[in-house]
Amino acid sequence: MEKGCRIADAMNTYNLALSIIKSKGYKIFVLPHADEENFDFWAIKGSRQFAGGDPLRLLGLVSIWENTGDDWQKHMPEEDIYDQILSRAFPDSVEDFDQLTAKDFEELVSDYKIFFNKILDKKFPKDPTRKEMFDLLSSFYKE
Repeated sequence: MEKGCRIADAMNTYNLALSIIKSKGYKIFVLPHADEENFDFWAIKGSRQFAGGDPLRLLGLVSIWENTGDDWQKHMPEEDIYDQILSRAFPDSVEDFDQLTAKDFEELVSDYKIFFNKILDKKFPKDPTRKEMFDLLSSFYKE
């Protein structure tokens, strides 16, 4: 059986994130905002500079650059994945699901089955209809 892992955005991951950034040869600094209550973390290495509101964001930005290079903006996906994920989670009406192809609806159901079973540890309905899926997500996100 495969051993599982769960990591969440929390302060107990900050030191690990900073350690990973340092291991890549970056110098890390803190730059206060004008209000002096908030600050950003900066990682600098050569001519590369990254700023994030916390160490996890900073590590994410370093990772983006490592995967795309200096021309990172040329690697933007054409599809709006962020909006797609939110639209799936917060449909306006059952018609949003009615417009999905059979394949896309199957993928939606399959994905949310994973989410409910692995993350929420809740029973997921077997073969939900589009209306049942809409009702499930609408009620879940309103709780």
